[in-house]
Amino acid sequence: MSVPSQAPVLWHLKVSNYNEKARWALDYKGVPHVRRAGVPGQHLRIAKRLTGGRTFPILVVDGEPIGDSTRIIETLEARWPDPPLYPRDDALRRRALALEDFFDEELGAHVRALVVHHMLPSADLTLGAFFQDLRGARRAAARVMFPMIRSRFRSMLEIDDDAVTVAFEKIRAAGERFRRELQPSGYLVGDDFSVADLTAAALVAPAVAPPQFPYPQPQRDHELLAPLRAALAEAGLLDWTREMYARHRGSSAEIQRREHGADRRV
Repeated sequence: MSVPSQAPVLWHLKVSNYNEKARWALDYKGVPHVRRAGVPGQHLRIAKRLTGGRTFPILVVDGEPIGDSTRIIETLEARWPDPPLYPRDDALRRRALALEDFFDEELGAHVRALVVHHMLPSADLTLGAFFQDLRGARRAAARVMFPMIRSRFRSMLEIDDDAVTVAFEKIRAAGERFRRELQPSGYLVGDDFSVADLTAAALVAPAVAPPQFPYPQPQRDHELLAPLRAALAEAGLLDWTREMYARHRGSSAEIQRREHGADRRV
């Protein structure tokens, strides 16, 4: 695919599951794009400037910022329909979109909270996963400030004992829906990979940390996340997610910024 004169720009957080959902869609469709990674917490200022909101990912296409991973995929389907993530059949497409919405609302935020909850006892693990680009003095400063960083994570994501209990319950419930919907093909809708599969796999990816995930995952096989991996295994999502990544998480369509000459200003 040729490189457009003004490539889409994806503002993202490297470890975030909703951000991975958007990245995977861009890569799956082979859409050349520029990536700009934000620092957790500091990304709020950029998000507010671009969309008036507080969250990444944000895809800027032809100067128009599009927030929310679901809207990003909808835009990609309209502009770059092949290979499709929406089934061609109307009934299957409605089912795929309903499952996308279910996993977005009933699984993603709870997996995110549990990943953070299980990482926070370790400064090295948390900083390695969420602040991968900090080096030298900035990494040292982050270690000194880690008690404050840990407190802010808990506050922003509203993580407490009750939230952790609810999150594990949500994983169990999502697993029940997942097992009911899973087809003999191994996919959630019909015989082909769709937005439903991409969404479910991407939203649990930070806990599973499959090898094909495009950024370092220091939490892979880490003992602190063992209870979360066990819950995902019981739900049927652990090995299935690894399989979806092995089958469909191909090469990156990212354009290196130095090659593309992208404007770094927001």
